[in-house]
Amino acid sequence: MAVERRKYWIRHLILIVVVVVVLFPMVWLVSTSVRRDQAAFSSNLFSSRITFQHYRNLLFPERSVGRLILDLQSATYATGEYRGRSQEDLKKTVERYLVKFEDLMDESEEMVASIENGTSAIEKELKEKESLIIREMNEVRLRDKALFEERLQEIGELSEVKIAYAVSEILETTAPSLEGTYPFYIDLLGERADPIVISLETYRKLYEDVFLYRDETLGAIKELEFENKDEVVRSLESIENYISLSSIDYSEWRRVEWLRVINRYLRDVESTMPQAEQDALNGVRTKLYDSFRAAGDAWEEVEAAAEKVSQDLSLLAEEAFGPEYHEYVSAIEELGVVEADKEAVEKALATSESALAELEDSFQVALPTILSEKSKLSALIPPLQIVISKGVEEYTAVSEARLKSSLDEVDSARKTIGLLQQQLAEMQNVQELSSSLSELLGEMAWFSDNKEALANASGNSEVSKGIDVINIAISNLSRILPVLETSISEYVEVSENTTSLRKELKSLEERSEILGSRIAELKEEADRAEAEYLMALESIRIKSTLALVEEEIASLEDGRAYVSKTTDILDTYFGIRASNRYRTLGWYDDFDRANREARDGTALLNQLISTMRDMKEELSSKVNHYIDLRFLGTTVTLDDFGTMQETYNSLFQQVNARYQRASRLISDLIEKPASYSASYDRELREIDKALFRANQIWVQKESTYFYFVRWLLNSVIVALSVSLISVAVAALAAYPFSRMRFRGRKQGLLGLLLIQMFPTIMFMVALYALLQFIGGLIPFLGLNTLGGLIFAYSGGIAFNIWLIKGYYDTISNSLEEAAMIDGATKFQAFTKVILPLARPILAVVAILTFMSIFNEYLIARILLQDMNKWTYAVGLWQFSGRFETSWGPFTAAALIGAVPMVIFFLVLQDYIVGGLTQGGVKE
Repeated sequence: MAVERRKYWIRHLILIVVVVVVLFPMVWLVSTSVRRDQAAFSSNLFSSRITFQHYRNLLFPERSVGRLILDLQSATYATGEYRGRSQEDLKKTVERYLVKFEDLMDESEEMVASIENGTSAIEKELKEKESLIIREMNEVRLRDKALFEERLQEIGELSEVKIAYAVSEILETTAPSLEGTYPFYIDLLGERADPIVISLETYRKLYEDVFLYRDETLGAIKELEFENKDEVVRSLESIENYISLSSIDYSEWRRVEWLRVINRYLRDVESTMPQAEQDALNGVRTKLYDSFRAAGDAWEEVEAAAEKVSQDLSLLAEEAFGPEYHEYVSAIEELGVVEADKEAVEKALATSESALAELEDSFQVALPTILSEKSKLSALIPPLQIVISKGVEEYTAVSEARLKSSLDEVDSARKTIGLLQQQLAEMQNVQELSSSLSELLGEMAWFSDNKEALANASGNSEVSKGIDVINIAISNLSRILPVLETSISEYVEVSENTTSLRKELKSLEERSEILGSRIAELKEEADRAEAEYLMALESIRIKSTLALVEEEIASLEDGRAYVSKTTDILDTYFGIRASNRYRTLGWYDDFDRANREARDGTALLNQLISTMRDMKEELSSKVNHYIDLRFLGTTVTLDDFGTMQETYNSLFQQVNARYQRASRLISDLIEKPASYSASYDRELREIDKALFRANQIWVQKESTYFYFVRWLLNSVIVALSVSLISVAVAALAAYPFSRMRFRGRKQGLLGLLLIQMFPTIMFMVALYALLQFIGGLIPFLGLNTLGGLIFAYSGGIAFNIWLIKGYYDTISNSLEEAAMIDGATKFQAFTKVILPLARPILAVVAILTFMSIFNEYLIARILLQDMNKWTYAVGLWQFSGRFETSWGPFTAAALIGAVPMVIFFLVLQDYIVGGLTQGGVKE
């Protein structure tokens, strides 16, 4: 019977991915901890520049020069960790530090010699290989030529019109010039570029004239002696700073050189010369100025011709790539304009609509007054109608005049309101105001229509009271009508503008949609034309570079110029990195830069060593006397320490910067070799080691390194103590909950669970106050003590009680009963039977507690203030600075910190075995 063989490749693939993901952080930690460059996020996970210096700095910290200066000062003044030491002890310590200082100076000189010898040897050998580098560069040049020609064959021949249009795009970003690639582009255009060619030739002639007359002027004053001759000569020789085959700055030359120096001083010289010599000098001087000015004018003509030709060439799109492409390009440009206009209109419309909303809100302020006065007039009409219907004729001249005046004001207000109402009649958003004004007009019309009847009864008391009401209404309306008139006029104007903007926006949206549709229709053809255009552009650029490739590289400078001009072409069109392709020359230049940096740094370091040695000798001759003076109660200080620190800071920063740059370059030289560099690998590594060691000798090492072992020991003490306390207390507390039945048992277990739900940090304030109080009574359990920290950590045992209680439940009661039958007490049964069987859970609790306490940060950071009492987790945080993290020491410290946890786990792993009670009782 055949056995089916299953394929588990998917399962295996998933397992491989999971293993890689899980192991990557550990691999990163290890590789970063031994990297000399501390490049934690480098694209290269592994580096060939390995060092264990980070581990040595943490476990066996060495005092560097910078650290020794500070320690010498502290020991001399008996401050810091040296406080309280005896006079003789301090002198011995200072003497030991001075000896160490001298040893570091000697070692620094050895490192300097190693660097100088190594770089000099390589430099000497490289000089002999310049011909090899030039030969290899020519070989690469020939490969480039073949590559470019092959690409040109793939592109094929392109029409003259397409070439001309592509050249126009290049000329838009290329300044006119008589050198470089510009003449090549002009040659491609043929007769189309005649205006540029003619203007450039004119400029070339004037350019030559400028230097001809400059030389004649120098010759004319060569034999003359006058006060400012040197300044005039320098000014004449500086002409090339203002004029070249690619540019000219006539106005700046005229202002700075001609008016201030040349013309000014030579005129004074001419005034003292015989007439014939004066005329000769004046003539050549004038010719210099005229030729320079004419060259400036000619260059302006060159720029104007270049711009005109470029504009003419840009019109060749239709001829070069067809009418559809021209239409596509035009549509794209028009669409851009339309979108910009649409955006502007949308902004203006939003502003206009916002203004309308504000004006409509202002109308709501006036509306209550209008409604109120309309209601008054409406309520006044019925009483007056009754008076009129009775035919009352009761008036005087005064009453009639008073009535006439009030009704005239009504007519005036009615006229104004009528105009406002007409303006608002067709406005949709203000119909309430328009309706209210219309109703008000209706009420006011009654008074105008019955003016004669009211006049006849103007002496009547009802009419007289009505006149008072009318006057009040007109007075109230007169306060809002001017404002309302202005607002409505503005509202009408803004409303018309808003309507116009909406129409314009709609039109632009329609045009945008039409253009978008047309662009979509033409896109396929346009993409084809665009591809042809890009090929034409590529062909032109490759041809311009090919002209350079034809020339043989005869020197390293030629090679550098070649690389600078081909880099962009290789990267853009071939995806080739020039730094890799031309590594043969790049390696040489990188070493040259590294050598210069190392040489400059070494010169500064030699200066620093010499200066510090002299200072050290002076210090050693008097430091013991100052120690004696300090012990005699004086407060004298040594200025030598401040001088040493200033010298160290000023010079070593420069040394360190240059050595760091040299080290990075040497790293690249090692990791990216050239064909001839293999023989220098050992020397480069020795130089790199010397640079790194020199940095370690002098760099200001943080106090972090000198406390790390202490922090690690503190964490071990705290974590181990808390583990023992937690296991002991939890084991005892869990037993009654597992074996005994008593009132409140379930509630007690639930209470423990509830306590565990709240993090310890919630009780931090209370815990801080408690430790502060206890510290006054029992100092070793107070704040800023390891005992107090152990006390604070020991409270989190509720979860451990639950774990151990659950394990106790799995141990058979028969074992205890058998022990008690044999005469054991309850406590003996617990210690002799239960605890040995509970070793697995006790080991698990101990490991979990140890790991959590060992890595705890927040509580330790709050309770511990002194640096020498910090724990490992608190100290580890100090490697992260404000602006950067020291990843090398940080990862090394992280790996060292894992060692105690691993050891603790290995010690207890034999006890983590399940099923110890299985078969323990025969039932």
